Amino acid sequence: MPIGLPEKYSLISLRNFWGNTFSMSHFSDLGGATLVNPFTIHHKDKLTGGRPFMSTCVPQPVYLDLFDVRISHGAEWKDKVKDPNDPNFRMRSIIWARGVTKDSITVFSMDGAIGTFREIADVIIKPLPKGHVGGTKRATSSDGISFSGMSSHDVPEEGLMVEEPGTLLYVDPREDKWPSRIKDPHLCLEGYIDETEFNSLMQRLSMTHAPIQKAEIRVLLELFQYEVEASLSEPWLRQDYGFLMRSKDNWGTTRARVETLQLTYKPNVVPTPPEAKIDDDGIYQLPTPFEPVSAATVKKIEKHLKNIAAAVTMGFVAVVLIIAFR
Repeated sequence: MPIGLPEKYSLISLRNFWGNTFSMSHFSDLGGATLVNPFTIHHKDKLTGGRPFMSTCVPQPVYLDLFDVRISHGAEWKDKVKDPNDPNFRMRSIIWARGVTKDSITVFSMDGAIGTFREIADVIIKPLPKGHVGGTKRATSSDGISFSGMSSHDVPEEGLMVEEPGTLLYVDPREDKWPSRIKDPHLCLEGYIDETEFNSLMQRLSMTHAPIQKAEIRVLLELFQYEVEASLSEPWLRQDYGFLMRSKDNWGTTRARVETLQLTYKPNVVPTPPEAKIDDDGIYQLPTPFEPVSAATVKKIEKHLKNIAAAVTMGFVAVVLIIAFR
């Protein structure tokens, strides 16, 4: 067994880790672990130097493939209006979707696991005035490196993503008196994008009528990760994250930020451009955008129109002559 690793990390376990075949989250069993603060857990196993192994809650990058993407537009009442002449309502757009990740997020308490998720049932993205997204520290995944892995130490009491407005929400509707379209426990993500960029994105989306081929999002979530896994993991491997329930309620939250939103469209089929033709009489025919009927039918119609025109002309001449010789 590698020196300094707890017993659960035998060579077989490490092979399973690299092969992404873990069947159980590390947060399924926290026997003997101590919650130092809302963002730091000390485990019962210790390093050779005497320091306990740790799980720390730091900003973690999570990639989601989005499905069922839809956009809603609406009007919202303003709580505060500075000028009486200003409108009482504001227009607001929201992006809705369902997200799936290759990583696993285990919702847990210090008594054990509550549930493991790879799908976020509702991804909700809203606009927010500039200055709110990023919180007070504008923390990134790089800020969490010094608190995780082999360099783990206690995370500050307030965490790293201080005053970040976005949230990842866990809710169990089975214990909720309010009706829900989703009956089972699930995760919801509410993220924000600066208002100017969000509105610009909405304008581009409204001008594009091609179907969405692919949609993906990169979010920064404040989640726990065991230090050994953080040390050995690579970005392309499946990660095992923990979402701590900090109360006895049937719901819990952790902070989140939308960092990248990408929508890829599939171009509509472009019709083959029309070609110029030479008809049977050797006359050059200009290309037309489309031909609702065949060329032969067009020639027949033209012939009939000529006959009708000749008959009308002869009739008109006859009428004029009759009137003239009366």
